[in-house]
Amino acid sequence: MTTLTLAEPARLPTSYYQRDWVRACVAGRSHFSLPIAWDVDGPLDAEAVRVALAHLTDRHAALRTGFRMRTGGTDPDVDQIVQPSVDVDLKVADLGGTPDPDGAADAHIVAEAQRARALEHPPLWHGSLLRLGPDRWVLALFMHHLIFDGWSHGVLHDELVRCYRAAAEGRAPRLPRLSLHLGDHTAAERGRRDAGHEQWWRERLRDLPPLAPLPPVGGRFVSAPIAPLPARAADALRRLAADHGGGLNTALLATLLLTRRPRSGDDQVIGVTRAGRDRPGSQRVVGPLLDHLPLRVDVSRSAHFGKLVADVAQAYREALAHQLPLGRIRQVVPDDLTVRRQRLFDTRYNYLPAAAPLAATLAAPGGRTVRIAARPVDPLRLSPRHTEDHPEVLPLSYNLRLGPDGALGGEVCGHDGLYPHDRLAAVADEFTGALAEVAAAALAGRW
Repeated sequence: MTTLTLAEPARLPTSYYQRDWVRACVAGRSHFSLPIAWDVDGPLDAEAVRVALAHLTDRHAALRTGFRMRTGGTDPDVDQIVQPSVDVDLKVADLGGTPDPDGAADAHIVAEAQRARALEHPPLWHGSLLRLGPDRWVLALFMHHLIFDGWSHGVLHDELVRCYRAAAEGRAPRLPRLSLHLGDHTAAERGRRDAGHEQWWRERLRDLPPLAPLPPVGGRFVSAPIAPLPARAADALRRLAADHGGGLNTALLATLLLTRRPRSGDDQVIGVTRAGRDRPGSQRVVGPLLDHLPLRVDVSRSAHFGKLVADVAQAYREALAHQLPLGRIRQVVPDDLTVRRQRLFDTRYNYLPAAAPLAATLAAPGGRTVRIAARPVDPLRLSPRHTEDHPEVLPLSYNLRLGPDGALGGEVCGHDGLYPHDRLAAVADEFTGALAEVAAAALAGRW
Protein backbone atom coordinates (compact mmCIF):
# COMPACT_ATOMS: atom_id res chain seq x y z
CA MET A 1 0.00 0.00 0.00
CA THR A 2 1.59 3.30 -1.11
CA THR A 3 0.64 6.35 0.94
CA LEU A 4 1.60 10.01 0.82
CA THR A 5 3.80 9.87 3.92
CA LEU A 6 4.66 13.26 5.40
CA ALA A 7 6.87 14.42 8.25
CA GLU A 8 5.22 17.85 8.33
CA PRO A 9 2.21 19.52 6.65
CA ALA A 10 2.48 19.77 2.87
CA ARG A 11 1.21 22.72 0.84
CA LEU A 12 -0.24 21.56 -2.51
CA PRO A 13 -2.20 23.29 -5.28
CA THR A 14 -5.97 23.03 -5.32
CA SER A 15 -8.05 22.14 -8.34
CA TYR A 16 -10.03 24.98 -9.91
CA TYR A 17 -13.14 23.41 -8.41
CA GLN A 18 -11.69 23.47 -4.89
CA ARG A 19 -10.19 26.95 -5.30
CA ASP A 20 -13.44 28.54 -6.43
CA TRP A 21 -15.44 26.89 -3.66
CA VAL A 22 -13.09 27.98 -0.87
CA ARG A 23 -12.88 31.51 -2.27
CA ALA A 24 -16.66 31.79 -2.09
CA CYS A 25 -16.87 30.79 1.57
CA VAL A 26 -17.57 33.29 4.29
CA ALA A 27 -15.13 33.06 7.20
CA GLY A 28 -13.74 29.80 5.80
CA ARG A 29 -16.80 27.78 6.79
CA SER A 30 -19.05 25.46 4.79
CA HIS A 31 -22.08 23.22 5.38
CA PHE A 32 -21.96 20.99 2.31
CA SER A 33 -21.22 17.32 3.09
CA LEU A 34 -22.04 14.13 1.22
CA PRO A 35 -23.53 11.49 3.57
CA ILE A 36 -22.85 7.82 2.81
CA ALA A 37 -24.14 5.00 4.99
CA TRP A 38 -24.13 1.24 5.41
CA ASP A 39 -26.39 -1.21 7.22
CA VAL A 40 -24.35 -3.73 9.18
CA ASP A 41 -25.88 -6.94 10.51
CA GLY A 42 -23.88 -9.25 12.75
CA PRO A 43 -21.30 -9.06 15.52
CA LEU A 44 -19.59 -5.84 14.46
CA ASP A 45 -16.23 -4.98 16.03
CA ALA A 46 -16.48 -1.22 16.64
CA GLU A 47 -12.76 -0.85 17.34
CA ALA A 48 -11.95 -2.60 14.04
CA VAL A 49 -14.11 0.01 12.28
CA ARG A 50 -12.05 2.78 13.88
CA VAL A 51 -8.77 1.08 12.93
CA ALA A 52 -9.99 0.60 9.34
CA LEU A 53 -10.88 4.28 9.03
CA ALA A 54 -7.46 5.20 10.41
CA HIS A 55 -5.80 3.07 7.71
CA LEU A 56 -7.85 4.81 5.01
CA THR A 57 -7.01 8.22 6.44
CA ASP A 58 -3.30 7.38 6.27
CA ARG A 59 -3.68 6.08 2.71
CA HIS A 60 -5.72 8.90 1.13
CA ALA A 61 -4.35 12.43 1.50
CA ALA A 62 -7.77 14.00 0.88
CA LEU A 63 -8.94 12.64 4.24
CA ARG A 64 -6.17 14.64 5.95
CA THR A 65 -6.60 17.85 3.95
CA GLY A 66 -7.70 21.36 4.86
CA PHE A 67 -7.69 24.55 2.80
CA ARG A 68 -6.04 27.91 3.35
CA MET A 69 -6.38 31.17 1.45
CA ARG A 70 -3.13 32.82 0.48
CA THR A 71 -2.72 36.38 1.68
CA GLY A 72 -1.94 39.42 -0.43
CA GLY A 73 -2.62 40.24 -4.05
CA THR A 74 -5.84 41.12 -5.81
CA ASP A 75 -6.64 37.54 -6.83
CA PRO A 76 -5.54 35.32 -3.92
CA ASP A 77 -5.21 31.60 -4.57
CA VAL A 78 -6.00 28.69 -2.28
CA ASP A 79 -3.72 25.88 -1.11
CA GLN A 80 -4.46 22.38 0.09
CA ILE A 81 -2.70 21.76 3.40
CA VAL A 82 -2.20 18.03 3.87
CA GLN A 83 -1.46 17.00 7.44
CA PRO A 84 0.86 14.09 8.30
CA SER A 85 -1.95 12.62 10.42
CA VAL A 86 -5.38 13.49 11.82
CA ASP A 87 -7.56 11.93 14.47
CA VAL A 88 -10.45 9.77 13.29
CA ASP A 89 -13.69 11.50 14.31
CA LEU A 90 -16.05 8.55 14.86
CA LYS A 91 -18.79 8.84 17.45
CA VAL A 92 -20.68 5.76 18.68
CA ALA A 93 -24.33 6.13 19.73
CA ASP A 94 -26.94 3.63 20.89
CA LEU A 95 -30.36 4.23 19.31
CA GLY A 96 -31.74 0.86 20.36
CA GLY A 97 -33.91 2.38 23.07
CA THR A 98 -35.71 4.82 20.77
CA PRO A 99 -39.24 4.03 19.53
CA ASP A 100 -38.05 3.87 15.92
CA PRO A 101 -34.31 3.15 15.69
CA ASP A 102 -34.27 3.20 11.87
CA GLY A 103 -36.11 6.51 11.76
CA ALA A 104 -33.78 7.92 14.40
CA ALA A 105 -30.77 6.82 12.34
CA ASP A 106 -32.14 8.51 9.22
CA ALA A 107 -32.83 11.73 11.15
CA HIS A 108 -29.31 11.62 12.59
CA ILE A 109 -27.81 11.25 9.11
CA VAL A 110 -29.78 14.20 7.73
CA ALA A 111 -28.79 16.43 10.66
CA GLU A 112 -25.10 15.49 10.67
CA ALA A 113 -24.80 16.05 6.90
CA GLN A 114 -25.39 19.76 7.54
CA ARG A 115 -22.73 20.28 10.18
CA ALA A 116 -20.72 23.47 9.57
CA ARG A 117 -17.00 22.90 8.99
CA ALA A 118 -14.00 25.17 9.33
CA LEU A 119 -12.22 24.37 6.07
CA GLU A 120 -8.75 25.14 7.41
CA HIS A 121 -8.99 22.42 10.06
CA PRO A 122 -9.03 18.79 8.83
CA PRO A 123 -10.41 16.26 8.79
CA LEU A 124 -13.27 17.62 6.68
CA TRP A 125 -15.25 14.48 7.41
CA HIS A 126 -16.60 12.66 10.42
CA GLY A 127 -18.44 9.44 11.14
CA SER A 128 -21.20 7.97 13.27
CA LEU A 129 -21.56 4.34 14.30
CA LEU A 130 -25.17 3.87 15.38
CA ARG A 131 -26.36 0.78 17.24
CA LEU A 132 -30.00 0.00 16.35
CA GLY A 133 -30.31 -3.22 18.32
CA PRO A 134 -28.59 -6.55 18.95
CA ASP A 135 -26.21 -7.10 16.02
CA ARG A 136 -27.79 -4.22 14.05
CA TRP A 137 -25.73 -1.16 13.20
CA VAL A 138 -25.57 1.77 10.82
CA LEU A 139 -22.21 3.23 9.86
CA ALA A 140 -22.50 6.74 8.37
CA LEU A 141 -19.69 8.93 7.06
CA PHE A 142 -20.09 12.62 6.22
CA MET A 143 -17.60 13.81 3.61
CA HIS A 144 -17.28 17.41 2.53
CA HIS A 145 -17.55 17.73 -1.26
CA LEU A 146 -14.14 19.47 -1.32
CA ILE A 147 -12.46 16.15 -0.48
CA PHE A 148 -14.90 13.60 -1.90
CA ASP A 149 -17.11 12.83 -4.89
CA GLY A 150 -19.50 10.15 -6.08
CA TRP A 151 -16.77 7.96 -7.59
CA SER A 152 -14.89 8.03 -4.28
CA HIS A 153 -17.87 6.31 -2.64
CA GLY A 154 -17.20 3.04 -4.47
CA VAL A 155 -13.46 3.22 -3.73
CA LEU A 156 -14.08 3.91 -0.07
CA HIS A 157 -16.58 1.05 0.25
CA ASP A 158 -14.18 -1.48 -1.26
CA GLU A 159 -11.21 -0.39 0.82
CA LEU A 160 -13.19 0.03 4.03
CA VAL A 161 -14.39 -3.58 3.78
CA ARG A 162 -10.82 -4.78 3.15
CA CYS A 163 -9.40 -2.72 6.00
CA TYR A 164 -12.13 -3.81 8.42
CA ARG A 165 -11.52 -7.47 7.59
CA ALA A 166 -7.78 -7.00 8.19
CA ALA A 167 -8.32 -5.13 11.47
CA ALA A 168 -10.75 -7.76 12.74
CA GLU A 169 -8.15 -10.44 11.91
CA GLY A 170 -5.32 -8.47 13.55
CA ARG A 171 -3.24 -7.94 10.42
CA ALA A 172 -2.26 -5.12 8.07
CA PRO A 173 -4.60 -4.54 5.11
CA ARG A 174 -3.61 -5.57 1.59
CA LEU A 175 -4.68 -2.87 -0.85
CA PRO A 176 -3.76 -2.01 -4.45
CA ARG A 177 -0.78 0.29 -4.79
CA LEU A 178 -1.67 3.95 -5.31
CA SER A 179 0.23 5.35 -8.29
CA LEU A 180 -1.50 8.74 -8.13
CA HIS A 181 -2.51 11.06 -5.33
CA LEU A 182 -4.99 13.92 -5.33
CA GLY A 183 -2.14 16.46 -5.28
CA ASP A 184 -0.73 14.95 -8.49
CA HIS A 185 -4.10 15.44 -10.15
CA THR A 186 -4.56 19.04 -9.02
CA ALA A 187 -1.02 20.04 -9.99
CA ALA A 188 -1.50 18.55 -13.46
CA GLU A 189 -4.86 20.29 -13.84
CA ARG A 190 -3.51 23.70 -12.89
CA GLY A 191 -0.51 23.33 -15.17
CA ARG A 192 -2.38 22.08 -18.23
CA ARG A 193 -2.11 24.19 -21.38
CA ASP A 194 -3.12 23.23 -24.92
CA ALA A 195 -3.21 26.03 -27.50
CA GLY A 196 -5.30 24.03 -29.97
CA HIS A 197 -7.92 23.05 -27.40
CA GLU A 198 -8.03 26.58 -26.00
CA GLN A 199 -8.68 28.05 -29.45
CA TRP A 200 -11.48 25.52 -30.02
CA TRP A 201 -13.19 26.61 -26.82
CA ARG A 202 -12.78 30.30 -27.71
CA GLU A 203 -14.71 29.70 -30.90
CA ARG A 204 -17.22 27.30 -29.36
CA LEU A 205 -18.18 29.60 -26.51
CA ARG A 206 -18.12 32.92 -28.32
CA ASP A 207 -21.23 35.12 -27.79
CA LEU A 208 -22.72 33.05 -24.99
CA PRO A 209 -26.49 32.97 -24.50
CA PRO A 210 -27.94 34.85 -21.49
CA LEU A 211 -28.20 33.21 -18.09
CA ALA A 212 -30.90 32.79 -15.51
CA PRO A 213 -30.39 34.92 -12.37
CA LEU A 214 -28.27 33.71 -9.50
CA PRO A 215 -30.07 32.71 -6.32
CA PRO A 216 -29.91 35.12 -3.40
CA VAL A 217 -27.46 34.55 -0.60
CA GLY A 218 -28.85 32.33 2.13
CA GLY A 219 -31.63 29.82 1.87
CA ARG A 220 -31.39 26.12 1.10
CA PHE A 221 -31.12 23.62 -1.67
CA VAL A 222 -34.37 21.84 -2.34
CA SER A 223 -35.11 18.75 -4.43
CA ALA A 224 -38.09 17.34 -6.30
CA PRO A 225 -38.28 13.78 -7.63
CA ILE A 226 -38.23 12.81 -11.29
CA ALA A 227 -40.81 10.03 -11.57
CA PRO A 228 -39.18 6.68 -12.39
CA LEU A 229 -39.01 5.64 -16.03
CA PRO A 230 -39.48 1.84 -16.36
CA ALA A 231 -36.61 -0.26 -17.64
CA ARG A 232 -38.47 -1.09 -20.86
CA ALA A 233 -38.89 2.60 -21.68
CA ALA A 234 -35.27 3.43 -20.78
CA ASP A 235 -34.11 0.60 -23.04
CA ALA A 236 -36.23 2.01 -25.90
CA LEU A 237 -34.50 5.37 -25.44
CA ARG A 238 -31.14 3.63 -25.49
CA ARG A 239 -31.96 1.88 -28.79
CA LEU A 240 -33.22 5.13 -30.29
CA ALA A 241 -30.01 6.89 -29.32
CA ALA A 242 -27.89 4.06 -30.74
CA ASP A 243 -29.67 4.44 -34.08
CA HIS A 244 -28.47 8.06 -34.15
CA GLY A 245 -24.91 7.57 -32.98
CA GLY A 246 -25.40 8.15 -29.27
CA GLY A 247 -26.21 6.46 -25.98
CA LEU A 248 -28.89 6.74 -23.33
CA ASN A 249 -27.02 9.72 -21.86
CA THR A 250 -27.39 11.72 -25.09
CA ALA A 251 -31.10 10.87 -25.41
CA LEU A 252 -31.64 12.19 -21.88
CA LEU A 253 -29.67 15.34 -22.64
CA ALA A 254 -31.68 15.92 -25.81
CA THR A 255 -34.91 15.61 -23.80
CA LEU A 256 -33.60 18.10 -21.27
CA LEU A 257 -32.75 20.61 -24.02
CA LEU A 258 -36.27 20.34 -25.40
CA THR A 259 -37.75 20.79 -21.93
CA ARG A 260 -35.69 23.94 -21.33
CA ARG A 261 -36.35 25.43 -24.78
CA PRO A 262 -39.41 27.56 -23.89
CA ARG A 263 -37.43 29.31 -21.11
CA SER A 264 -33.88 29.23 -22.44
CA GLY A 265 -34.29 29.47 -26.20
CA ASP A 266 -32.64 27.49 -28.95
CA ASP A 267 -28.98 28.22 -28.17
CA GLN A 268 -28.21 26.45 -24.89
CA VAL A 269 -25.15 25.63 -22.80
CA ILE A 270 -25.44 22.91 -20.15
CA GLY A 271 -22.74 21.85 -17.71
CA VAL A 272 -22.34 18.08 -17.97
CA THR A 273 -20.72 16.45 -14.95
CA ARG A 274 -17.65 14.35 -15.73
CA ALA A 275 -16.03 11.87 -13.33
CA GLY A 276 -12.53 13.00 -14.31
CA ARG A 277 -11.09 9.51 -13.91
CA ASP A 278 -9.43 9.13 -17.31
CA ARG A 279 -5.83 9.42 -16.11
CA PRO A 280 -4.13 6.09 -15.27
CA GLY A 281 -4.22 5.48 -11.53
CA SER A 282 -7.02 7.96 -10.88
CA GLN A 283 -9.66 5.25 -10.42
CA ARG A 284 -8.34 4.39 -6.93
CA VAL A 285 -8.06 7.97 -5.65
CA VAL A 286 -10.40 9.26 -2.96
CA GLY A 287 -11.01 12.91 -3.72
CA PRO A 288 -13.02 15.30 -5.93
CA LEU A 289 -11.69 14.66 -9.42
CA LEU A 290 -15.04 15.55 -10.99
CA ASP A 291 -15.39 18.48 -13.37
CA HIS A 292 -18.02 19.96 -15.68
CA LEU A 293 -17.95 20.03 -19.45
CA PRO A 294 -19.82 22.92 -21.12
CA LEU A 295 -22.00 21.41 -23.84
CA ARG A 296 -23.42 23.89 -26.37
CA VAL A 297 -26.23 22.86 -28.73
CA ASP A 298 -28.54 24.88 -30.99
CA VAL A 299 -31.86 23.06 -30.83
CA SER A 300 -33.24 24.90 -33.88
CA ARG A 301 -30.86 23.03 -36.18
CA SER A 302 -32.51 19.68 -35.44
CA ALA A 303 -35.56 18.90 -37.59
CA HIS A 304 -36.74 16.05 -35.33
CA PHE A 305 -35.82 14.38 -32.05
CA GLY A 306 -33.61 11.73 -33.64
CA LYS A 307 -31.57 14.49 -35.32
CA LEU A 308 -31.29 16.31 -31.98
CA VAL A 309 -29.92 13.15 -30.37
CA ALA A 310 -27.36 12.91 -33.16
CA ASP A 311 -26.42 16.59 -32.74
CA VAL A 312 -26.04 16.20 -28.96
CA ALA A 313 -23.87 13.09 -29.44
CA GLN A 314 -21.67 14.96 -31.93
CA ALA A 315 -21.36 18.01 -29.67
CA TYR A 316 -20.44 15.77 -26.75
CA ARG A 317 -17.78 13.89 -28.74
CA GLU A 318 -16.24 17.17 -29.89
CA ALA A 319 -16.20 18.62 -26.38
CA LEU A 320 -14.57 15.46 -25.03
CA ALA A 321 -11.97 15.57 -27.79
CA HIS A 322 -11.02 19.09 -26.65
CA GLN A 323 -11.28 18.54 -22.89
CA LEU A 324 -9.79 21.13 -20.61
CA PRO A 325 -10.47 21.82 -16.94
CA LEU A 326 -13.53 24.05 -16.58
CA GLY A 327 -11.41 26.59 -14.72
CA ARG A 328 -9.07 26.85 -17.70
CA ILE A 329 -11.96 27.13 -20.16
CA ARG A 330 -13.28 30.07 -18.16
CA GLN A 331 -9.91 31.78 -18.54
CA VAL A 332 -9.81 31.52 -22.33
CA VAL A 333 -13.38 32.24 -23.46
CA PRO A 334 -13.65 35.60 -25.25
CA ASP A 335 -16.74 36.86 -23.40
CA ASP A 336 -16.34 38.99 -20.28
CA LEU A 337 -17.34 36.57 -17.52
CA THR A 338 -17.22 39.24 -14.83
CA VAL A 339 -20.80 40.28 -15.57
CA ARG A 340 -21.79 36.60 -15.58
CA ARG A 341 -20.14 35.94 -12.21
CA GLN A 342 -17.75 33.54 -13.99
CA ARG A 343 -20.62 31.31 -15.10
CA LEU A 344 -20.70 29.61 -18.50
CA PHE A 345 -24.03 27.84 -17.89
CA ASP A 346 -26.98 27.98 -15.53
CA THR A 347 -28.09 24.34 -15.60
CA ARG A 348 -26.08 21.31 -14.59
CA TYR A 349 -26.75 17.72 -15.69
CA ASN A 350 -25.40 14.61 -13.99
CA TYR A 351 -26.06 11.07 -15.22
CA LEU A 352 -24.96 8.06 -13.19
CA PRO A 353 -25.08 4.69 -14.97
CA ALA A 354 -26.01 1.55 -13.05
CA ALA A 355 -23.37 0.37 -10.59
CA ALA A 356 -22.88 -2.91 -8.78
CA PRO A 357 -24.59 -2.98 -5.36
CA LEU A 358 -22.22 -2.05 -2.53
CA ALA A 359 -22.40 -5.09 -0.27
CA ALA A 360 -20.12 -7.61 1.40
CA THR A 361 -20.27 -10.59 3.76
CA LEU A 362 -17.40 -11.15 6.17
CA ALA A 363 -16.57 -14.04 8.44
CA ALA A 364 -16.80 -13.36 12.17
CA PRO A 365 -15.70 -15.42 15.20
CA GLY A 366 -17.78 -18.44 16.13
CA GLY A 367 -18.78 -19.21 12.56
CA ARG A 368 -20.95 -16.11 12.35
CA THR A 369 -20.98 -13.49 9.60
CA VAL A 370 -21.09 -9.71 9.31
CA ARG A 371 -23.20 -8.50 6.39
CA ILE A 372 -22.57 -5.00 5.06
CA ALA A 373 -24.84 -3.26 2.52
CA ALA A 374 -25.18 0.32 1.35
CA ARG A 375 -28.00 2.15 3.14
CA PRO A 376 -29.84 4.55 0.82
CA VAL A 377 -29.87 8.20 1.88
CA ASP A 378 -32.92 9.95 0.45
CA PRO A 379 -31.63 13.03 -1.42
CA LEU A 380 -35.04 14.66 -1.06
CA ARG A 381 -34.52 14.91 2.71
CA LEU A 382 -31.18 16.65 2.37
CA SER A 383 -31.30 20.43 2.20
CA PRO A 384 -27.81 21.81 2.89
CA ARG A 385 -27.61 25.53 3.36
CA HIS A 386 -26.94 27.47 0.20
CA THR A 387 -24.43 29.77 1.63
CA GLU A 388 -22.19 32.26 0.21
CA ASP A 389 -20.02 29.13 0.24
CA HIS A 390 -20.84 27.28 -2.97
CA PRO A 391 -19.74 28.84 -6.28
CA GLU A 392 -21.32 26.10 -8.38
CA VAL A 393 -24.80 26.79 -7.01
CA LEU A 394 -26.96 27.03 -10.10
CA PRO A 395 -30.66 27.64 -10.54
CA LEU A 396 -31.20 24.03 -11.62
CA SER A 397 -29.37 20.74 -11.42
CA TYR A 398 -30.77 17.53 -12.98
CA ASN A 399 -29.49 14.29 -11.43
CA LEU A 400 -30.42 11.04 -13.18
CA ARG A 401 -29.51 7.52 -12.07
CA LEU A 402 -29.95 4.18 -13.78
CA GLY A 403 -30.87 1.54 -11.21
CA PRO A 404 -29.66 -2.07 -11.14
CA ASP A 405 -33.08 -3.08 -12.54
CA GLY A 406 -32.64 -0.79 -15.56
CA ALA A 407 -35.23 1.76 -14.43
CA LEU A 408 -34.31 5.43 -14.53
CA GLY A 409 -34.95 7.90 -11.72
CA GLY A 410 -33.53 10.97 -10.07
CA GLU A 411 -34.33 14.44 -8.89
CA VAL A 412 -34.14 18.09 -9.87
CA CYS A 413 -32.32 20.30 -7.36
CA GLY A 414 -32.61 24.04 -7.05
CA HIS A 415 -32.37 26.94 -4.67
CA ASP A 416 -35.48 27.84 -2.74
CA GLY A 417 -34.93 31.54 -3.32
CA LEU A 418 -35.62 31.00 -7.04
CA TYR A 419 -37.52 27.72 -6.96
CA PRO A 420 -39.86 27.30 -4.01
CA HIS A 421 -40.89 23.69 -3.60
CA ASP A 422 -44.09 23.92 -5.66
CA ARG A 423 -42.30 25.55 -8.58
CA LEU A 424 -39.43 23.06 -8.46
CA ALA A 425 -41.92 20.16 -8.38
CA ALA A 426 -43.54 21.61 -11.53
CA VAL A 427 -40.12 21.70 -13.24
CA ALA A 428 -39.48 18.07 -12.28
CA ASP A 429 -42.95 17.06 -13.51
CA GLU A 430 -42.32 18.87 -16.79
CA PHE A 431 -39.15 16.90 -17.40
CA THR A 432 -40.83 13.67 -16.27
CA GLY A 433 -43.63 14.24 -18.77
CA ALA A 434 -41.23 15.01 -21.61
CA LEU A 435 -39.21 11.90 -20.82
CA ALA A 436 -42.33 9.72 -20.80
CA GLU A 437 -43.51 11.22 -24.09
CA VAL A 438 -40.18 10.65 -25.82
CA ALA A 439 -39.96 7.09 -24.44
CA ALA A 440 -43.51 6.30 -25.62
CA ALA A 441 -42.65 7.51 -29.11
CA ALA A 442 -39.46 5.42 -29.06
CA LEU A 443 -41.42 2.33 -27.96
CA ALA A 444 -43.86 2.94 -30.82
CA GLY A 445 -41.02 3.38 -33.30
CA ARG A 446 -42.12 6.91 -34.22
CA TRP A 447 -38.65 8.39 -34.34
